[in-house]
Amino acid sequence: MGTMVQKKITIKQEQAAFLAACKEFGFADQSSLVRTALDDFMKETKRKQRRLRIAQKAKEIVELYVQDTELTAFTAIDGDDVYEPGGNLGD
Repeated sequence: MGTMVQKKITIKQEQAAFLAACKEFGFADQSSLVRTALDDFMKETKRKQRRLRIAQKAKEIVELYVQDTELTAFTAIDGDDVYEPGGNLGD
């Protein structure tokens, strides 16, 4: 667990009451509850940012794909059966 620093924060009364009940939720103290909540929030935020970057890259790639006729050449036969039932794949 890295170096710890102390921070003074302002929270709502309802949040303070929740923190005071930290042991009911299996936490040793209020700080461990806050650290866990922040860790979870940081992981979720990073996950959302990664998904957004992936979506942006996918959009860019689709635009490139549509513009490049070499990449879209086989689109014309999409949906056509290449294999006929009863036939040999090696023919």
